[in-house]
Amino acid sequence: MKLRIKKKLIFPLLILMIMPVLILGIFTYWNYNKTLINYEILRINNELNNILVLLSTVDKNNNDKAFILDYIKSLKKENMFIIEKNKFLYNTLKDKSINEQKILKSIKYDQEISSQYLLQYGVYHQWNWKIGFLIDKEAIPYKNHEINKVILLLIPLFIFFSLEAIILITDNISKPIGILLEAYNDMISGNFKKKINIKRKDELGLLGHAFNEMRNEIASKTNKFIEMKNFNEDILRSISTGIITTNINGKVIKYNQAAVNIIEKTTQNNPIIIKVLLSQIMNTLKTQKSINQVKSFKSKEEGRNIYLDITTSLMKNTNQENIGVICSFNDISSRKRIEEKIDQINRLTSLGQLTAALSHEIRNPLSGMKMSCQVLKKRLSSHLNLSDKKLFDATIYEIDRLDELITDLLSFAKPNLPKFQVVNVYEVLENALQFSSKIISQKNINVLKEFEENCLLAYFDKNQLAQIFLNIIANAIWAMDNEGTLKIKAKKFIEEKEYILIIFEDNGCGISKENIHKIFDPFYTTNKTGTGLGLSVVHKLITANHGEIEVESQINIGTKIKLYIPLYRRDKNEKKSVNN
Repeated sequence: MKLRIKKKLIFPLLILMIMPVLILGIFTYWNYNKTLINYEILRINNELNNILVLLSTVDKNNNDKAFILDYIKSLKKENMFIIEKNKFLYNTLKDKSINEQKILKSIKYDQEISSQYLLQYGVYHQWNWKIGFLIDKEAIPYKNHEINKVILLLIPLFIFFSLEAIILITDNISKPIGILLEAYNDMISGNFKKKINIKRKDELGLLGHAFNEMRNEIASKTNKFIEMKNFNEDILRSISTGIITTNINGKVIKYNQAAVNIIEKTTQNNPIIIKVLLSQIMNTLKTQKSINQVKSFKSKEEGRNIYLDITTSLMKNTNQENIGVICSFNDISSRKRIEEKIDQINRLTSLGQLTAALSHEIRNPLSGMKMSCQVLKKRLSSHLNLSDKKLFDATIYEIDRLDELITDLLSFAKPNLPKFQVVNVYEVLENALQFSSKIISQKNINVLKEFEENCLLAYFDKNQLAQIFLNIIANAIWAMDNEGTLKIKAKKFIEEKEYILIIFEDNGCGISKENIHKIFDPFYTTNKTGTGLGLSVVHKLITANHGEIEVESQINIGTKIKLYIPLYRRDKNEKKSVNN
């Protein structure tokens, strides 16, 4: 605003004082250059007259022509020419664009060669010589550049001093008003401490005193409003619940930082979350009722579900009139995952206890049955035909298979406590693949490995990690037809904790959505020859080693198993080991 006042004063003065100076300076410069050109023409004409006078003083014979021509050449004049009967005897033209034909044409038709050059020539009729010069109008000012410099320097100097005088005059007029405007801007920005000091006894001085009184009154009331506003903002900023408020039309008018953090984190994996929040807000406006819902969203990147606890309520003013909607929401994904794990662990624990008791009760009779069969086979070996021997062998084989099943049941029911150690994940994984290489080759399965680093260290029981890998690889091989593909990826994964993420992805038969939640249950299997304990054991072992497991699957497309294995951190893992 201060600049506008100055402009209103400065511009008219600039026009009145500087414009005449500029016009006079430009006219002087133009007139001076024109004078220089006229002087150059006069000088050239004098030189031509001198040459013509010289020619008239000599005898008219061929020897005299050669003498005069040599003499003129010795003068070394620039842009000079001599023509005899349309033939150039002498030519020192610098500009190659001006050729001899242009000069002859200009002389014949008495016209200008170009806007840059002037042609001046004289005729010596006795020899029929045309002697002339080309004058470069653009080069003339450069020959007198010192004088031009003085003229060009005086003009801006005069303008500069005129401008300084104008600024001093306008400052004296606009400075008090500028002080008031600056104080006004400070008040708008919240600075009430600056006091106006206009040492004048006129109306502007009285206005400054009144302005100070008004400033003190506004500062007192503003401070009270700021304290109340800061208190409310501190509450909104400190809570971890996301808060969004809208007007009566559903347009967002306010939100806290927690809302920004939750939305930024969750919408990266599922952009539809924002639409769901806005939809619930509009439903509250429509029904005029509070709504509380827990919404589940599929994460694009990690395959995990995102859970939001969303509550929307009508917002009312002091007159109990609806002025909008307040929406509060929390990301309860971690809590939901913990609840699901606890529920699954409880179910598996109950099954494990029952399985352990039954396994012991079944194993003892089986041992007696196997021993009895072996004794009978040995005693009756001389009396048995081939069919009877096969019957004994089949019985013993089935008893061994039941015993193996009981061993698996006991491993599931009460696995050994993990012995935590630093494990090279790639080494264990390569050993598991090597152990399974025979069946991989038989089914002609293509194994693709994609490892982010050369070495990833985990804090895990090495034997149990090997068992986990073997069980998962075996399941993947069984699920695929011949010439299937098994992709194995490994990389660091840092979220709430630091993990090594290992992904096993096959293109096998897949598992339906209805059955995906059953895969960790004991005895659940789609393999007619399997026991249904492979993934149950994997789940128990991964949980015992503080890891996590997730499964995604689609029928006839394939299955993806994600293992989150604790990353080795010397400062954390060894401290935890000591505490355990």
